[in-house]
Amino acid sequence: MSDYGTQLGNALSEIGITQLAFSFEANVSREAVSSYTTGRTVAPPDIKSKSVLLTDNPFLAMAAAQESTAGTSPGILDGDRIEVNRHTVLDRTEHEMIELLKVIQEAEKRVISAPPRSLTPQERQEIEMLIQETLDVVTASTNLAAILCREYKISWIKQWAIHKSKWMKNGLMKMMKEVTGK
Repeated sequence: MSDYGTQLGNALSEIGITQLAFSFEANVSREAVSSYTTGRTVAPPDIKSKSVLLTDNPFLAMAAAQESTAGTSPGILDGDRIEVNRHTVLDRTEHEMIELLKVIQEAEKRVISAPPRSLTPQERQEIEMLIQETLDVVTASTNLAAILCREYKISWIKQWAIHKSKWMKNGLMKMMKEVTGK
């Protein structure tokens, strides 16, 4: 079963919507919804978008992004070696941020100032370590935000809208196409 399928089933159940009701919202058959939740069929992008907008579920949004971007977005922390709650994920995020800061400080001293074409194999390896540590922080902090939204009943969609608006206001992002739903 796909993560998206599992998360879709969970999200619909959490808000008390049946597969049949969602099928009407998404303009697909109930059988299609069933095939998405079991992972027999990959949901098309418009269905993923509708499901996220309808449920406002951060873990469904993360699973949809994972599936839609060939795994190039933060995954859901659900491994056997982590108890997923706000305390453990907060600790994990803090740990990853400290590790990233150490790698950044080393890279600033030695590698970042060098033109990319002049990197030695060892320096290139340091850049890759910086990338990996950055991705560790992205994954941990995205999961932390998702857990906080879920546990405190704060809108995931609204938080992303506020975040993007702030970054656009500060000239760090350009206007994006707005996603509308329902």
